[in-house]
Amino acid sequence: INVANFRFSELSAEEINSPMKKLAFRNADLTDESFNELLKLLRYTPELLQAEFDDCALDGVGDFQPSESDIVRELGKVETLIIRRLHIPRFYSFNDLRSVYSLLEKVKRITVENSKVFLVPCEFSQRLRSLEFLDLSENLMVEEYLRNSACEGAWPSLQTLILSQNYLKSIERTGEILLTLKNLTDLDISRNSFRPMPDTCRWPPKMRFLNLSSTGIWAVKMCIPQTLEVLDVSNNNLDSFSLFLPRLRELYISRNKLKTLPDGSLFPVLLVMKIRENALSTFSKDQLGSFPKLETLEAGDNHFVCSCELLSFTLGQPALSQVLPDWPDSYLCNTPPRLRGQRVQEARPSVLECHQALLVSGVCCALLLLILLIAGLCHHFHGLWYLRMMW
Repeated sequence: INVANFRFSELSAEEINSPMKKLAFRNADLTDESFNELLKLLRYTPELLQAEFDDCALDGVGDFQPSESDIVRELGKVETLIIRRLHIPRFYSFNDLRSVYSLLEKVKRITVENSKVFLVPCEFSQRLRSLEFLDLSENLMVEEYLRNSACEGAWPSLQTLILSQNYLKSIERTGEILLTLKNLTDLDISRNSFRPMPDTCRWPPKMRFLNLSSTGIWAVKMCIPQTLEVLDVSNNNLDSFSLFLPRLRELYISRNKLKTLPDGSLFPVLLVMKIRENALSTFSKDQLGSFPKLETLEAGDNHFVCSCELLSFTLGQPALSQVLPDWPDSYLCNTPPRLRGQRVQEARPSVLECHQALLVSGVCCALLLLILLIAGLCHHFHGLWYLRMMW
């Protein structure tokens, strides 16, 4: 819809009292003037909780300055504002949004996704005192401007910050910049291209969740905060994980290059681990037993060697499906070639493969008995004398 020329027709507040909870605009064309007119709808939607703008275009420069008689100073009960793929043709002339500072002071959740955001002015961040959730995914944020956005006193109530798929380069600098966010618990900085991880970093003191998936990291070091309860390092280049995390309850490490399960003693309270699509070849009862509290393990789509040890372990654990939610369909044999493609649950090794030592021992014993028998017969029938005579 094109609401560029939208003008609001005044009605008395008694005539309309809408129970509407959510108002969404999709593929809508807006201007500064029509946005001011749309704000007048708030007088007639006292129960509105969420406003959403998807794939909209704003032909303006952010000059939201209604006349003093029409001014709307806050969004009522609106707690959630979602903006996705907002197109602003004249973004290079856009104002600093001072005119909407007061409107957003009570909003608790803001998403501005894929809209070419590169800066949230410090003064604006400081005014967002009620903000608890902020999603700035798929934008143009870099450390230099993030420092201005997360200035001292910015977002004092913020608990969740999502900066996925921006242009952040340094984990160390990012953590240091966010030290001003004293209440931050969940941080998503996935799909950024980080340089090698340093040995140590500083983070907000209450951090519990960290998402570092798809960031190209090659190793995890003490830079990872020890306060974490959930860590996602999926889709990276990790070939080992040997970091002690005493509070970690969930570890997501799929799509890496690990050849064995991490040492369970590193995670004394771990409940969930997802380690799909790595280079695991086997796991044993001892390895699983090293995780004292593990309840869920997803280890499917790995290159399992269907050895006698692995197959005997799986056959002796009929309740594996209670721990492995993706069992048995995602667990396929890679080697030996005879079993390739078969489910581990259904693979059956040959006696020769699983009892080689016993088989060799039996053959050796039989040969020894045969030699002793021949020697006894030769002695009884004077075999050596006949051999000498033949010679």
